[in-house]
Amino acid sequence: MSNVRHSPVVTAVTDIASPPEDVWRELTDFAGYAQWHPPLRFVGVPTVILPGTRLRAQVSLGTGNDEEYGFTVLHYEAPRRLTWEGGIPDVLIGRHSFVLEPRDGGTRFTESEEFTGTAAVETVETARSRMEEDYASYGRALKRRLESGL
Repeated sequence: MSNVRHSPVVTAVTDIASPPEDVWRELTDFAGYAQWHPPLRFVGVPTVILPGTRLRAQVSLGTGNDEEYGFTVLHYEAPRRLTWEGGIPDVLIGRHSFVLEPRDGGTRFTESEEFTGTAAVETVETARSRMEEDYASYGRALKRRLESGL
């Protein structure tokens, strides 16, 4: 038996015809997530976000684990990267990242999440295809929102 820990990652990449600054503005409008990332409803978002800031969100995925979770911001680098981490210690922790890269006058938007903990492999591998499609759908919704000028 191997001692190597497998940390599954789910990733979706979307090219958006808006500059990184516009994508960043939408990404950091936590009250607006319902418009493009509906499973997350942030609660009581602080006015200043820095690495170490605690965020709280109601997570609604339609599973038995739907509830309010706390996240710690790890990276907040405008307009390039936002990363937070949260979950159930030692069981399932997700490190959720959004990376914005300038590309052809627009932005390559990458949303990914790396999972660790005793339940990471089983949880992610049994739901991988649904999770990948969900993440891709969030990117498409953000793209539509930005490109339509809403």
